[in-house]
Parts: sequence; structure tokens; C-alpha cells
Amino acid sequence: MKRALAFGVRFLLVAGLAAGGLACRGPSGRGGVIRLLHQDRGAFYTCLRGFGVDHDPDGVFQWTPGRLRISGQHYGYLATRQEYENYRLVAEFKWGTRTWPPRADKARDSGILVHATGPDEVWPTSIEAQLIEGGTGDILVVNGAYLTVAGETKGPSTSRFDRPGRNPWEDKLGFRGPHEIENPHGEWNRVEITCAGDQVSVRVNGHPTLHGVKATPRKGKILLQSEGAELFFRRLDLYPLRPAAPGPAR
Repeated sequence: MKRALAFGVRFLLVAGLAAGGLACRGPSGRGGVIRLLHQDRGAFYTCLRGFGVDHDPDGVFQWTPGRLRISGQHYGYLATRQEYENYRLVAEFKWGTRTWPPRADKARDSGILVHATGPDEVWPTSIEAQLIEGGTGDILVVNGAYLTVAGETKGPSTSRFDRPGRNPWEDKLGFRGPHEIENPHGEWNRVEITCAGDQVSVRVNGHPTLHGVKATPRKGKILLQSEGAELFFRRLDLYPLRPAAPGPAR
């Protein structure tokens, strides 16, 4: 009886998820989690300014299962080949020590781009969860994207929403703001990006930063930037969500 009941519960759970129309598919771990850093390397490709797609002669992206080093030497990104929508992405990153011109003496800078669409270029249409010393948790709309935060809509030109408490900010190496939520240099940070329907929100080390609605686009590839600073990722886990109801019409 217990075995039959357990089977029935599992059947109902799977059926419920299928009915919910989950849009995330791909190699997954326990509980349906898609552990992106544990996928085959072929699930990703690189794009670097001056080198194009899948040509990384200086080893900007150094990959071992479950661990990624991004040197920052050239501007560009590591991208998923698959598009995703309706998910919570949990990333753990820390800054390295190496920086490169033109940002050698500037705040360490990178980002996680979601809903990336269109041609591969630096940078494609996307919505960016900013990783930058003193401003991790900001959101940028990039090259044709739109987002509305607290009633203010930005796009299609690239522009930024600053997280509360970020300013005053200085673009200098090692900067830490008066209300810093990023851990000290060399320590791991946890960033959560929730993409549900047309909504995008970000949390940094448990602190909610920004919540946007009326996102355009609403699905796409996930990109990890190289932008002048060395950093490491040890986690990039994607948790599928049921589609959310859209926000008010623009």
C-alpha cells in the first residue's frame, strides 16, 4: 500500500509539472534542478570581441565540471546554447585578483545576462544582473531590451537601474559602498535571479535588490560576462518555475 501510494504521489507531481508548462529543459540534477556548470562543455559557446564565436586563444574561459574561471582579459561571454524562461537561477561567484585594461584600476566588473537574443555581439539584447564592486545587484537593460522598475521604464538603449543604497559610488578598484551587500573581496557571493513571465528580480546574499516587470524579451540564453576582471563561479543552478501572470500592459 505504501509503495502504491508513493507511486501515485510521484505520478501526480510529474503530471502537475507537465501541466504547468515548464519551459526549462536540459540535463538536470536532483529535483529537476539544471546544474549548468555540470553540463557537458558543448552546451555552451564563447563569443569574444575581436575573435568571434568559439575562438578563445588566450583561455579566457577555463572550465572544469562544477567550476569556471573567467580571466576577464577580453570582453565577451560564455553563453548557453539553449534558451530558457520561467526559472530561478542561483549563482555563486567570487572575484579574483587579476584586472585588465581599460578597467585595470576600475571597479571589478562582470554580469549575468538573461533573456539574451539576436546576433552574437558585445553586447546582445538582454537583461543584465550586474556584478560590479559596489553595485552588485543593479539591473541593466541592454541593446534593445525593456524593463519597468518602480513605475519607470528603460530601454531600448542600454541603461541601468541602481539598487537602493548603492550610491554614492566610485568606479575604482576594490570599492565598497557605505551600505555594501557584497562580501569582502575573495569571499563567495550568492546571486539569485528570478525570471517569471515578464518579471525579473535579483537578490544578493539574501538581500532583495530590484524587481522589474514588463520585461522584453521574456526568454533567451544565459550569458556570463568577461569584462576586464578575473572571477570564478562554483555554482550556476537553474530551478524551473511555473509561468507567472504577466504584469500590467505597457
